[in-house]
Amino acid sequence: MNLKAIALATILGFSAPAIADLTLNTPVVAQSNAPIGMYSDGEWSVSIDYYENALSYYGTNLRTGDSLTLQGARVSGTPQRRIYTWTNGDFRYQVAWQPRDPGAIRVQVFNGRGQEILNRLLYGNYD
Repeated sequence: MNLKAIALATILGFSAPAIADLTLNTPVVAQSNAPIGMYSDGEWSVSIDYYENALSYYGTNLRTGDSLTLQGARVSGTPQRRIYTWTNGDFRYQVAWQPRDPGAIRVQVFNGRGQEILNRLLYGNYD
C-alpha cells in the first residue's frame, strides 16, 4: 500500500465537503454592486436601473413633474463609496452610494462651470 496516496485521499475526502459548502452557498456574496431601485425625499425621486448592460438614471422633480432619463453611467470611487456619473450636455449628475448603507444615495448635479446646483440625500422606497 502507498501511504502517501492514502493520506492524500483522506485529506481530500475531509476537505471536499468544505469546498462544496464554499462554492454552493453564495448568497452572502450575491450583494448588489449598484444602487438599483427607487429613492426619494418627497421632493425628488430617482430610480437607478440596469438595462441592456448599462446603468440608467430616471430623475423626477415631484413638485413640478419635470423628469430626465440618462443612460450609461461612468463608475468611480472606492469599494466603500461608489460614484456613478451621467452627463447631459454640460450638466453632470452624480449618485454616491455606500454598499454598507444600501438604503440611501446622495444625488448631486453640477452645471457646466462645475458648480453644485443640487445636493440631496434620498432614501430607498421598499413598497
